[in-house]
Formats: sequence, structure tokens, C-alpha cells
Amino acid sequence: MNPWLKIVLGLVLLGAPLALYAYDLMTPGPVVEFQVLGRTIQLSPVRAFLTVLEGTIPPFIALIGLFIVWLELDELRIERELKQEEEKEEEEKPKKKKSK
Repeated sequence: MNPWLKIVLGLVLLGAPLALYAYDLMTPGPVVEFQVLGRTIQLSPVRAFLTVLEGTIPPFIALIGLFIVWLELDELRIERELKQEEEKEEEEKPKKKKSK
């Protein structure tokens, strides 16, 4: 797979958690109301479960995306250094032949 394609995939994985957080801010969840000691308590079991998922999964996905971007940028850097080394060796070969 092309390293640039992997970098784009990593950036998408970094952006997905942000989209989940934005969606959460725009859509309120269902609420269950209870009367306890004359006070109304609003509980949202689905919202509580989603809060746990939103609190654990998006940072994990973002870390995976960050790792992919870091890995592919490092791979591109290594390929560039290897290419420079190969060019340097090719330049030195004719010089060695001339000096013999």
C-alpha cells in the first residue's frame, strides 16, 4: 500500500473521534425521569453507556491513527535516506575506478 494512502487513512482515523464528539454535542440522548424524595432525577442509561464508549474508543482510534501517520512518515524518511545513500555510492564507484 502506498505510504501516502496510509497517511491519509491515519488522518481519517484521527478525525473520526472528533466527528463523534461533534455529533454528541448536536444530539441529546433519551432521558428517564425518577421522583426521589420530591426531586426529579434524570437518568439516561443509553447516554451513560455511550459516554463510556465515547470516552474510551475515540482516543484509542486517534492513537491508532497517530501511530499509522508516524510510522508512514518514518518509512518515507528512511526511503529518502536510502535513496540518497545509493546515489552517493553510485557517485563514488566511478571515482574509485579512475583512481586505480
